[in-house]
Amino acid sequence: MTTDTPADVRVTQAWSRIVEWLAEYAQPSYAALRPGACEDEITAAEEALGVSVPEELKALWRLSAGEDGVAGSGLMLGSWALMPLDAVIEVHRTRMRLQDGMDDTADEDALAQWKPSWIPFCSFDPDDTDDGLYVDGVTGEVAQWTRFGECEREYASLPAYLELMAVSLEAPLTAAGPEKPGMVGGALVWGPPRDEEREDRWRRHLGEAPPRHPAKTLGAIRGALPGEAGEEFDERRDALDLADPEAVAAFLDHWWERAVRAQKELEDDVAAALGGNIMAQPGHKLAPEYEATLPPAIRHLPPSLHDISAALRHESVRARFSQDLMDSIPPHYPALLLRWWDIARLMADPRGDRAVRAVVNGRRTAG
Repeated sequence: MTTDTPADVRVTQAWSRIVEWLAEYAQPSYAALRPGACEDEITAAEEALGVSVPEELKALWRLSAGEDGVAGSGLMLGSWALMPLDAVIEVHRTRMRLQDGMDDTADEDALAQWKPSWIPFCSFDPDDTDDGLYVDGVTGEVAQWTRFGECEREYASLPAYLELMAVSLEAPLTAAGPEKPGMVGGALVWGPPRDEEREDRWRRHLGEAPPRHPAKTLGAIRGALPGEAGEEFDERRDALDLADPEAVAAFLDHWWERAVRAQKELEDDVAAALGGNIMAQPGHKLAPEYEATLPPAIRHLPPSLHDISAALRHESVRARFSQDLMDSIPPHYPALLLRWWDIARLMADPRGDRAVRAVVNGRRTAG
């Protein structure tokens, strides 16, 4: 991702989105986060490591200096656990001791299983630090290390890793790669998990982040209003004196608040309706027995596959939509179609277009 925004600012922005999502959807995971470290603690950690810590990693530590985990699992993308600073120091020291014990006469690069500039920040879980992720202080890349001494590049940078995590939480049906946000006992667990017991309890998260409010423009407000309110809006807009700035501002304030309420009520109705086992084939009307369970606001034909595919515009995004549809099961069709229709509309905004394509194409890199 090319950006002029400093790496530490990108980390702060991405982490605020992640924490907001956790507070909304995964309270146990939110509660497991430790407070941020103070400057003295970060300076002490840097001195103990004996190397300069990248600014973007310091920014993360200022926001949260590790997590306690929930039921043995971490909350970071890939089900890694964010390491406390004392664990960071211990892993770095242990790995450096192992490196120092290797044959000094051999080729240094060929035998380099750990370098001083590699700063760990995630581990397998809060109690198992034999595997994890580290930031390369020289290149800025994020790589994985294993207990067998293997190291492999995973992500272009720490900001890219956190941004991918944030947008995967906010748009879960477009989550790139095999890691999908899900829940076990209300806690965030990326999956599906590999062990059968946890997989039986893991449930894919199909929700989305709190909706962005409509822009405070006449067109955006009109588009967010339901039918009857929209007709009233049209009448009052036509009678509005557009040359009077105060009247226009008061009109926008009043109708924007109504549009926000209408949007929230509709999404609450959708969430309530999708809580049951509502079967719908894409592009077909709901069976009468299911239609009767829906609130009047959403008793309509689901968006057709053709409409969604055409609106997505980019072939790579359309391919991901088709794959998600193949992977879904009938009870999830309404949620899947509504979510992808939202994504299609989001892509009409250049910023939203870039965000969606970044997730679908994936920022995860090969080694």
